[in-house]
Amino acid sequence: MFLVLLGTCVVLLLVHFILKELRIRQKYGHIPGPKGLPFIGNVHQINRLQPWVTVSDWGKQYGPLMKINFLGQVVIICNTFDSVREMLDTKGKDFGGRERGFRSTMVTKSSGFMRMDVQNPEWRRTRRLLHSSVKAFGPGLSRIEHYAQQMSEEFVQTFKMCNGEAVDPLSTIYDTTLGMISLMIYGQKLDQKSEIFHSIKAITDLTNESFHVGKDGMQLDLFPWTRFFGNHTYKILKIAQDHSTKVQNWYKTKIVPLEDAELDDSLGKPYMKVIRDYNSKCSPEERVSEKNMMGSGIQASFAGVLTTTTTLYQLILTFLHYPDKQKKMMKEIDEVIGTRLPTLNDRTSMPYVNAVLNEIMRYGSVGPLGITHRAVVDSDILGTKIPKDTQIMPNLYLVHHDKEFFGDPEVFRPERYLDKNGESLPADDAVWKHTIPFGMGPRICAGMMFAQYRLFLWTCILYQRFDIVADPNHPLPPCDIKNTELNGLSLMCKPYKVKFLPKA
Repeated sequence: MFLVLLGTCVVLLLVHFILKELRIRQKYGHIPGPKGLPFIGNVHQINRLQPWVTVSDWGKQYGPLMKINFLGQVVIICNTFDSVREMLDTKGKDFGGRERGFRSTMVTKSSGFMRMDVQNPEWRRTRRLLHSSVKAFGPGLSRIEHYAQQMSEEFVQTFKMCNGEAVDPLSTIYDTTLGMISLMIYGQKLDQKSEIFHSIKAITDLTNESFHVGKDGMQLDLFPWTRFFGNHTYKILKIAQDHSTKVQNWYKTKIVPLEDAELDDSLGKPYMKVIRDYNSKCSPEERVSEKNMMGSGIQASFAGVLTTTTTLYQLILTFLHYPDKQKKMMKEIDEVIGTRLPTLNDRTSMPYVNAVLNEIMRYGSVGPLGITHRAVVDSDILGTKIPKDTQIMPNLYLVHHDKEFFGDPEVFRPERYLDKNGESLPADDAVWKHTIPFGMGPRICAGMMFAQYRLFLWTCILYQRFDIVADPNHPLPPCDIKNTELNGLSLMCKPYKVKFLPKA
């Protein structure tokens, strides 16, 4: 009897996979892509530590659009600037949905602006409120400057206490970034030894790890029942959920009860207070739900820490491989800022610093394959039909390393953003349009301004205060992107140690 049942299960499983294979061919047979094996698709062909390299090699072969099969789950990859622009911008609403995988559902609890589709009215309200909490002029700008300067003193003092010894700056950059983001979102400066700081940091670390291609998260998406059989990703997501509950309880019990007079709004309001004030003035049906408010706050923390930390860490290493570029930038900092604290108004007078930051975001491409989107309607890209509910991703790495456009994309060359007089190229110049680390269109990174402003201020402060030099006892790893590895959702250069020598 047991053998009969086992044989029946095997037959049914085979029929399931065969029917699924036929459906894939019917829906996506017109889209080119690498040939895989029955049932498992292309999983075995992908370098799990450097998946963007494998995907990009295929992209050069198959063109603007291609399909990849992950254990029966088809993902469409846009490999050229034109196809990426159409996906993210021109038809951004068609492809503005989020995938519905088990992991993302666990992480977001189906809440927050990173989870919602662009057609959702609450998504538009939540994003609008985030932007209104950081304005280009006035209190919002002052708030960013104030907090960046305040938090920068922490890493300046940390590096000074190293007394010229070689250190790995990653953890200091990470903790300082998380501290500033907490100020921007919750309005509270957190003790780095506190339980709540540990919880916010744990959410970021564990969530990022859960989306690592080399781990077992993909199996959890495709076969959720594996959570009952020791799936590691499921275990760490459960821990992340526990920390998320702690953060929510802390916010409700420690922050919300504070009277408005006790919160310093002189520099502008933190993001969560912007939402609470909005909810207190609008009709019930227009309010941002508590679930989406908390989800958005946690997601903004997660996204902001990753981009700023990995980019600044990559920049320090890259400069040590390109000392002439570092020297040129430090000269501009000395001439424009001198010994005073930098401000965001300095950006207009510092074309080379701006060029450096844009070049490191292109060169490093810390989010090489962006974030998965979902087609919310039947649509097309460059005339190729894309069925509704298809998962689709932009290959930002291939766009940023297009030899036909950039010529020498593997070289760190900030001058590509400057004219012959050393001034910034016009905003409508093609080189700016082809540099899209934050994406484009309706789902452009909501924290783009946060990240750009932090990077500018902290880069200026670091190189104003220190000579950052290599240590002969700790050889530097290569800085090019093909020597980085995927760290969850973002790229991370290999660990290194450098000396921070205070300037006189």
